[in-house]
Amino acid sequence: MSLATVDYFAIVLATVVSMIVGTIWYTALARNWRRAARLEVLGGVDRTSNIFLAAVSELVMAAVFALLLAHFQTVTLAGALLAAFYLWLGFVATTIAVNRRFQRFGWDLALIDAGHWLFVLLGQGLVFGSF
Repeated sequence: MSLATVDYFAIVLATVVSMIVGTIWYTALARNWRRAARLEVLGGVDRTSNIFLAAVSELVMAAVFALLLAHFQTVTLAGALLAAFYLWLGFVATTIAVNRRFQRFGWDLALIDAGHWLFVLLGQGLVFGSF
């Protein structure tokens, strides 16, 4: 695998798509998420640093996803979307389910958060499979 085969523009675009997905997802599910997370008011939260953390994390996720796809050297749209789903199922959904349940949150919070990451990874897969 070579870093030369990685499209850096696609990584940045996948990060932007991830941020858009997150904005839409959590705007639509804000009330349900706050209730599931047992947060009545989000006042006092430093949203700027949280948004920065989300952007950096999604950039890292996109870069690692791109490196993984480059490792296999043949990327199709269907293959990238399938890889996104498998990454989500094997690593993200399982981690969120375990963490949320051990934190004694309900399945509703786990499903909301896991759904977000499914669409983030599918969005990234769409970008990488299109390049």
